[in-house]
Parts: sequence; structure tokens; C-alpha cells
Amino acid sequence: MTKLLTRHFFDALFDLGFLTREGADAFIRVVIGVVAILITLGLWLTRMYTIAYAPPGGVADPTPYVSALSANTMTAIGLPMWIAAFVTVLVSHSLVPDETDYRVLMALPITQGFIFRAKLLALAIFCGLFIGGSLLGLTVLVLAISATRFAPNVLPVSVLAYWVTGAAACLFSVLAVVAVNGVLTIVVPRSRVHGVIATVKTAMLAALMLSIPFVLGLPAQAKAFAEHSGALYVVPPAWFLGVERLVFGGADAYTATLGRIGIAAFLLVGAVATMTYLVLYRRFDRVMLKTVEVARRRSRWRGTITDFTLATLRRSSLHQGVLIAISALGLTLALNRINGHVATYAVLGAVWLLMFFIGVATRAAIALPIDQRANWVFRMTESDATRATQLLAVTRLMHQTTVVFPLIVMAPLEWALFGPRAVLALAMNAVCGLLWVEVLLRGWRRIPFTSSYMPGKQSIAQTAVVGVGTLALGVTIVGAMALGAVRSMAFFVIMSGILGTITYLLRRTRLTLWNHGDLEFDDKMPSALELNLYS
Repeated sequence: MTKLLTRHFFDALFDLGFLTREGADAFIRVVIGVVAILITLGLWLTRMYTIAYAPPGGVADPTPYVSALSANTMTAIGLPMWIAAFVTVLVSHSLVPDETDYRVLMALPITQGFIFRAKLLALAIFCGLFIGGSLLGLTVLVLAISATRFAPNVLPVSVLAYWVTGAAACLFSVLAVVAVNGVLTIVVPRSRVHGVIATVKTAMLAALMLSIPFVLGLPAQAKAFAEHSGALYVVPPAWFLGVERLVFGGADAYTATLGRIGIAAFLLVGAVATMTYLVLYRRFDRVMLKTVEVARRRSRWRGTITDFTLATLRRSSLHQGVLIAISALGLTLALNRINGHVATYAVLGAVWLLMFFIGVATRAAIALPIDQRANWVFRMTESDATRATQLLAVTRLMHQTTVVFPLIVMAPLEWALFGPRAVLALAMNAVCGLLWVEVLLRGWRRIPFTSSYMPGKQSIAQTAVVGVGTLALGVTIVGAMALGAVRSMAFFVIMSGILGTITYLLRRTRLTLWNHGDLEFDDKMPSALELNLYS
């Protein structure tokens, strides 16, 4: 019975609450691809560090090695911690059994404790897939940086120390998310529990995305370690580096203090997570009862697709999380690009970073269904006369988020660089943004949130290569065209004409599809797509 119930909960984690059976199977393939990417990332980092740690002439002076070892080991701990936290936040809606579990399972001759144990085991296996994959991928990095006579431990001990402390660090991340959700579930009034937790989930996803440059910048903290900086006392990966040195040897007074902080923090979040889980075990009603908020601003509701789209984005934590998390990644990269120096090319390229990620985020958010079974309303009311008008809500939202918002954010910086001529740079950015919207909407035939979703229609590696290539080329090309527009009015007119023509042709193709093609309510894998010809 335990095996069957655990498998039920484990399989439920892969549908994310909105996937069909086929979509859940596709998501499993995506998870396998993500784990493979994590291992590949570890091999790539290993190659980089092997060159640095094993130069052709050997290591003559151990001082640079010793000063860099702590920072790089902290990186090997910090990346899996981030992955563990992200995965746990992503499935935080399933940290405890929900109302469906309660109504179905409590009618069976099993106890609440049995249900909770099966749920915990399923979550442990799910998170363990990502934690184990990330630790395995970065183990080769640990081998590369620890395979010298200057390492504090022999190589087998270094690898064992990394796995033990890395697993503890990842467990700390998981327990921290569980503790936050558990405390909020207990202390927040029951009528607002689900709304508050959804908001916090979105905030945590955004915070994790904004922390990516910091995590990737951990190797640069070698100087901070050498100077025993007090700033590292608030850095969790540094705590567990201290735990490693404290338990396996090689700790000085500074790293020992870091280790004691890490042990205390681990015990604290572990105790809070355990106590909140026990309380929720006794108060199952707090996690099973949901409330439905009714929109108060009825006067603004006009019954249009635009109202439906905005209302769903405002109320759904899933769609807010997707939109904000991916957009936050773009904002993070843009801030990282212009951080410390407001160079002309850096600012102009940062516009594309915002447009790229916000555009992808918006399209991804409106592609996810809110309740696919309810799309019969749109199936029944579909008609050739109103289809294109209904779908215009999609382009309106894409223009607002992908074009208007980035331009508003970047306008002050561009004005500071170019003065009145910044209008030309912003206009060129707008042209590029409009073209990007048309590229994203190629083949789109969906009312937002009404079609099933099939993840993994392309392999993870292919998607990553195409995405990174588009991102890198876009930063170069969009930045160069904006700079050229500022310097030459003729260049602005010519390039605007070329890009505008391409945008117009794509738009005309899209409108033709909308006028003559049926709406799409069932997502399909590429091998199952049918070829439709429209006159």
C-alpha cells in the first residue's frame, strides 16, 4: 500500500496541476533532459577549472590555489542548493496533501499519518532526482579542484566530504522552503492561506531568479575568504563550506565559525519544518479548504478576452509565477550587464535581454491552461467572424509586456546617454520588439489559458542551443542597430523599413491564419501535427 500511494503522489508531482496524462509523460522526459544538462554543465565547468588548476607547468605557488579553493568549493555547493530550492518552490503546492487527496483517500481504511508519510517519501524522491543530478554533475568539478597535494584532504575524502555537505546544504534549502510554507499555513487566517502562499511562492521564484548572478559570482569570493570578510556570515553556501571543513578537517577559526552558523541554521529550519508539518498533520483542514475570491471591480468587467486574460493573470499563482520568474531572469541579466558601468553598448544590449525573456515569459504564461475542461465555452462560441478579434487580446498583451514595459524601464538610461537622440534608439528598439512579438506568435491559435500544454516538444539541448544563440545574437544585433540609429538618421530609416516590412509580412500571415484557421484547444507533439493549408 505504501508503494502504491507513494507512486501516486510521485506521479502527481509531474503534472504540475494542469498537465494531461500525455503532458505528464512529456514532462518526465523534460526532467531527464534537465538532469542531463546539469551533468553536462558540471563537465563544462570541470574543463574550465582543469585548465586553471592544472596549468602545463604545474602549480608552483600554492597560495593562489588555496585562496581560490574555498570560493570554488562554495560554488560547487551553492549551485545544487539553488536547484534544490527552485525545485521545491516549484512544487510547493504539493508539499502537503490537498483537498482531492483528502476526499479520496480518507474514505479508505488508512490513517492521516500514512498519507503524510507517503507524501513525504514522494517529495523526497522527486527532489532527490534533481539534487543527485546536480551533485553528480559537479562531482567532476570537485575532482578537478581537489586533485593536488595542496588540497586539505586526500581526493577520496574530498569527494565524500562534498557529497555529505552538498546533500546537507540541499536539504537545508528544501527544509527552508517547507518551513516558510508551513509557518504561513499555520499563522495566516484560513480564508487567506492559499492566496498568501501563492503570493509568497511567486516572490520566492522571483528572488531565486534575481540571485543567479550572485550564485554564479561565488568563484570571485576568493579575496573575501582570504580577508575573512564578515559579509560571508550571511551566505548559506559559505556556511556549509565551513561545515565541510569543520567535520572533515582543514578548518581555521573563520571557517569554523561559518560551520557553526551552518549547523545552527540547519537545525533551526529542520525543527521549524518538522513542527509545522506535525501541526498540519493534526490540522488537516487548513490545507484542504480553499476559498474563492470574487472580483470586486465588477464595473471594469466587459466580458472580453482581454478581461479574461488579465483576471486569470491576477488570480492564478501558477501563471503569475511563470510570468514573473522568467521575466526576473531577464531583469537579472540586464542589471548584471550594466552593473558597475553604464556603457553605451551595455545599455543598448540590455533592452534585448528584457524583451527576450519577458516575451518568452508572457507567451509561456498564456499557453498554460487554467482549467482545460472549461474550454467548452470557447469551443461552443467560436466563429470565423469573431475569432481574429478575440485573439487580438493576445497581441495586445504581448505588445504591452514585451515592447512597452522594457522601453519604459530603459528609457531613462538611454536618455542619459544620448539626450534627445535617444528617441531614435528607443524607436529602433520598438521595431525590434514588434518583430520579436510576431516571431513568438507564429502559428499561435489559442485563446489564453484554454489549450492543453505539452512540454518538451523539442529536446532540452536543442531548445537551450536555440535560446542561447537567439539571446546572444539579439544582444549584439539589437544593440548595434540602436547605436547605428542614434548616429545616423539614414541608417534608422533603412533598418526600420526593412524590419518593419518583415514584421508586416509576419503579421499578415498571422491574421490570415486567425481568419481561416480553427482555434487550437489540444497541444500536440511535432510528430502528431497535421499540415493545414489555408486559402
